Amino acid sequence: MHDDKDSHETLRVLVIEDSAGIAATIQVSLRLAGMEVEIASTGEAAIALHDSLNPDIVLVDLGLPDMDGLELVARFANIGGSGIIVITANGEEATRVQGLETGADDYVVKPLAMRELVARVRAVRRRVGQTEQAQDAAPVAEGLVIDHARRLLRGESEAPTLLTEAEYLALVHLLEAAGASVSRDELSVVALRRNLHSDDRSVDQLVLKLRRKLTEQGASPRSILSVRGQGYLIADASVFQAAEI
Repeated sequence: MHDDKDSHETLRVLVIEDSAGIAATIQVSLRLAGMEVEIASTGEAAIALHDSLNPDIVLVDLGLPDMDGLELVARFANIGGSGIIVITANGEEATRVQGLETGADDYVVKPLAMRELVARVRAVRRRVGQTEQAQDAAPVAEGLVIDHARRLLRGESEAPTLLTEAEYLALVHLLEAAGASVSRDELSVVALRRNLHSDDRSVDQLVLKLRRKLTEQGASPRSILSVRGQGYLIADASVFQAAEI
């Protein structure tokens, strides 16, 4: 079992969406996943609910009737304490980047895939819950050092190893699981941004490449273990530290 908040407590999610049908679908899906969900259809209602609910995750539709959704993203990011996921009908890169630069932790594009949304909500909660600890950690003389800003991995090799975005996302997600196994389906959604098909071996190939890069920096070839019928896990997360290289 994951040693994080959503393993022990019910996640509180605030959904800010003016489409009643979409909001209801999200609410049902997240409640089936064991989360507490409240809905606001306007920015004004969202602000009031946010203050009373103190949510772990906020889902913000950018196309609200009474205010720009980015205003809410900025407001909630300044308050802190909540992971923020932007919901947008616009899949263009500029829109996604604007949301992330304003303070969002992730984004999803309509039409929404509910299975992916649930995985993203859980992933963002883990990242937000451990960000401060990761940023404050200092490098150690032994072990592996991760530069999160530049996706670099340093260990025994003279030169750091650059991780691809997918490799970096997979590694961070495995570390955030705190020694618990992460399913191949979840890794596919988080790292590859897509659902995994039955005959798709892309996650296995991704983990294989990540293992090789970890081994280049002195990690054991068994640093990422395969758990039959469950997925993958980091064998010893204690050797990883976060720092700027």
